[in-house]
Amino acid sequence: MTVSVSKAGPYYSSGQIKFSDLRRDFRAQVKRTSSGGSESFNSDTSSISASQLIRNTTTTETNPIVPDATENASITSSQSNWTISDFRNSIKYYYVTLPSSDEVTNFDIDGQSWNSNLNKTINKVAFIDGICGSSSPSSPAASFDATAYNLTIDVSGSILGAGGRGGGTSGAPEISGESGGNALSVTSSGGNNVIVNVKSGAQIYGGGGGGEKGGTGSNGSAATCKRSQRYTQQCQQGAFISCPGGWNQTGSGQDCCEWNRGCSANNWWKQCEQTIYTSIPQGGAGGNGGTGRGYNNQSGSLDGAEGGSASCPSCPGGYSQSGGSCSSKGENGGDGGNWGSDGGDTNNTENGGNSGRAIAGSNYSVAGTIISTVKGAYIPS
Repeated sequence: MTVSVSKAGPYYSSGQIKFSDLRRDFRAQVKRTSSGGSESFNSDTSSISASQLIRNTTTTETNPIVPDATENASITSSQSNWTISDFRNSIKYYYVTLPSSDEVTNFDIDGQSWNSNLNKTINKVAFIDGICGSSSPSSPAASFDATAYNLTIDVSGSILGAGGRGGGTSGAPEISGESGGNALSVTSSGGNNVIVNVKSGAQIYGGGGGGEKGGTGSNGSAATCKRSQRYTQQCQQGAFISCPGGWNQTGSGQDCCEWNRGCSANNWWKQCEQTIYTSIPQGGAGGNGGTGRGYNNQSGSLDGAEGGSASCPSCPGGYSQSGGSCSSKGENGGDGGNWGSDGGDTNNTENGGNSGRAIAGSNYSVAGTIISTVKGAYIPS
């Protein structure tokens, strides 16, 4: 990561300092609108006095002429002891840039080199020209969590939240789809004038929610399986024949000749029948939910998995089958949500995952181009 720092200044490291220079550099200067831009100046020919050139520490002032900054500590905040020489190495604006060539995960905006200027009145800009992403819905792609005054987060690149995992998949809830992750989180408790400025062509996209796991198909019913067999035994005095264990007798007879006659038929017999039942066909398993669109799923499928197949009762070979019914196919998993959209619901007992927010947090405002550049909720909570 090659985050860079630049400043409007430092000014007047040597030589004479003129009031006309102070008027140009502090009252007429305009803040940069892009990381590659240069300083510009309004037309300003009115006179400027020392009373306008004291260091302004009022945190509700959004455009101080001489801002409070670490680099401006030598400039007095009281007119009574003001001297022009205090402006040696002073600055007007402070800039931090993530260049367009960089792609980072979980970018910590307040963790960059601000030289302790975040809670001072100097106007500051964090230019997000590169790509910020997150592969975990629990962590935003970029975040700011500090007290700040007069900070602009200027986005011309991409800030992409993580897509939520589908219900039933590894690491996700058993049934519900996982919620998508937030793209940008901004919290500046006690701060003032914190602005997220969205440029045309930027992408601040909350992650899509994961789809809900599909419902299990209904079970079938068992079938009845039967087979019949005649068991015989040669006739002999006192002979007795019975059906094997687990078989029922359905008929009996004898073909025994009288003992003193010669004949070929000489058998006792019983007709026996065996009845068994098949196992109950189980409904097909519900398909897992699809993963939501996110930095971790920028072009993959959003589709939920297909539900498990139906099954039918089946008797073993040699048995006749009656009755029974097939189970039903498992329900397909819900589709993952697109950028900033909830995951799909199924007929299961819970829901698809909620979408991540484009911008989450509090005490900030949003400006610039919102249509198509922001997907997901972005109004401060």
